[in-house]
Amino acid sequence: MGFSAPYQHQIEAIAKSLQGLDIVMESPTASGKTLAFTIPMLDALVRDPGAHALMIYPMKALALDQREQIRRLCQKLNIESWPYDGDTPGEEKRAIRGCPPQILLTNPEYLHLSFLQWGELWEGFLKNLRYVIIDEMHEYRGFFGGNMALLLRRFFLKLERLGASPRLFLATATCANPQEHAEALTGRAIEFVSAKDVLRPRRNFIFVNPNIPDFRYRDFLQQRIEQAALAVLFEGLQALIFCPTKRFLEEALRRCKQKAIEHDLDANLLVPFHADLTSDVRQKIQADIKAGNARVVFATNALELGLDIGLLDGVILAGFPINVMSAWQQIGRAGRGWDKNAFVLFYAMNDPIDQFFVGNLKAFLNKPYDALTVDAENQELIENHLPSLKYETGEMNDSDETVLGSAFYLAAKNQPGMPPKGYKPHPSLTIRGNIGWSFTLRSNQEELGQISEARRFREAYIGAMFTFMGRRYRVHSHEERAVVLTEADPHIKTEPRFFTVPYEKDILDGLDYGLVGTYYGRMDIVTNFTGYTLVDDRTGDSKGTVEAHDALFQSQLHAFRITVSPAHENIEGIGALEHILRVGAMFIIPADRFDASTFSRMGETPTAFYYENYPGGIGVAKKLFEVWPQALEKGIEVARSCSCRNGCVNCIEPPKSYINAVIDKTRGIELANSILATETKGPNKRFNKGLMVPV
Repeated sequence: MGFSAPYQHQIEAIAKSLQGLDIVMESPTASGKTLAFTIPMLDALVRDPGAHALMIYPMKALALDQREQIRRLCQKLNIESWPYDGDTPGEEKRAIRGCPPQILLTNPEYLHLSFLQWGELWEGFLKNLRYVIIDEMHEYRGFFGGNMALLLRRFFLKLERLGASPRLFLATATCANPQEHAEALTGRAIEFVSAKDVLRPRRNFIFVNPNIPDFRYRDFLQQRIEQAALAVLFEGLQALIFCPTKRFLEEALRRCKQKAIEHDLDANLLVPFHADLTSDVRQKIQADIKAGNARVVFATNALELGLDIGLLDGVILAGFPINVMSAWQQIGRAGRGWDKNAFVLFYAMNDPIDQFFVGNLKAFLNKPYDALTVDAENQELIENHLPSLKYETGEMNDSDETVLGSAFYLAAKNQPGMPPKGYKPHPSLTIRGNIGWSFTLRSNQEELGQISEARRFREAYIGAMFTFMGRRYRVHSHEERAVVLTEADPHIKTEPRFFTVPYEKDILDGLDYGLVGTYYGRMDIVTNFTGYTLVDDRTGDSKGTVEAHDALFQSQLHAFRITVSPAHENIEGIGALEHILRVGAMFIIPADRFDASTFSRMGETPTAFYYENYPGGIGVAKKLFEVWPQALEKGIEVARSCSCRNGCVNCIEPPKSYINAVIDKTRGIELANSILATETKGPNKRFNKGLMVPV
């Protein structure tokens, strides 16, 4: 391939894998992860022509790109590789199952719905499986990660029953705890190889906060993106533009093509990329990108992982991605050629998360990688996987606990019976999932996007002025699985009224410091909606109120909470403490925008809550219980660095349109500092076997 020698981290990873060890490698984008796991995998397949390897990727575009890379290595070895996923035609699927190539590339859904659901069709392949590659490991976190951890345990148990024991190789570019996360994900001991401090490309960052009125935001932001795209095209550069929705993408692309023609630029060099394109079209676009025949690519996050484009000059972000990790993945598509200076251009939207990061560029650039979490003991997820596990493996053996882990094994052993004969439970299990039901946003019979059940309740109640992509609509009605929107006065907004009632349930862990306590446990949340006020956002004048009654009940939520004695001198800071904790947690634990919420209350026991939005726990609250001092320290740093007096969207202003407690930024910082000072003295009591006992 033209390389004189591998890098040191590649040498170390290859050597350990050849010794028969399971490996996780942490290495930045474009630093040779693919070569590191492909070499030992191909070595095993060359030595045993009857052996097989399975490569698991979270996204199809990544699998396609990786296949092109390994094909170059396989050409002289007479080794075939083939994708097996939703884009594979039916006839090809049957041919592959009948005579599988040595290497197959798939995704978590097909691992579940094909290799396990139809395991009897894959026995020859699975019995001879020698390698399992899990790339972009950082994508498996939270709800998706918990499901993936249980899915892999089911898969490994199936392999053990067949007498197969393949080596594992996991890889990641953006993870602070790769070994811990790899072991939690797989349930196996994993060797660690790191190259995180080498091979850093040079990138130039420009973060832009456009001064645009709310009611024109979508139109003007789209024009900014179009002008940036045309500038890239005019200068003969190549860039990816990550768009927040497919609708935004298609509109921006259409208008940009028109303007390109007006300016005598080649509109054919402007192309789209998203999941709704056919497999053939996606493959052609990826090939055109690599060949330089596609200069400006309007993409969704379907293209954020792993695409190896050495000549890419820049990345443009139309709004901030779902989390910081996703932002770095998108940014990582630029600067993969080590002799290039790449640019990153971020246009903030009128959204609290966007506004926070556009006002804190240094905080974004200096943010360490996330320490990832998965919870393979989540009882609700385990219950969802049990029917599939029972179908695949039947009754439990004592040795199965080593593969499944205690929680999964005991749940399976204690659940009597088997699925009805002929019934396959796999289609009813969702691997990636949403918070509750997902509802379609619809206007004039046009589908605009999706919204979760929780967000529908809080933001898209009937009568709400709902802003989507910067355009203001009014919620006309709720239909089955749909929210119907109509055009609305862009100058009128609605301010809803909510009150939240938390019900603490059992404590799973806790520390008592005297005037302060920190706890991790389960709780229920009832959020009550009582109506809304219509407001003219040009003048702030009220245009009337509407009474309404609705409630959202969320049960078995895992939560972290800080309690403060009413006798504490800074107790008035509890409302600000909630948001100091929320902001700090964004930098310390890997929670996506809608993974968790916060709440604070005064009363008999003033408390700041940080709770997950998924029933049964996804590991985020548990992780925060372990690292909350770092989260408070970061939240204090951000609040202090902001020039505002009482809080704003750049520091501690709440992300929702309702406030649970009065926010006093100064008292909140004082309270947070006093809590940290108390923590350094150590706890008086610790939770142990159901009781708080002296330390």
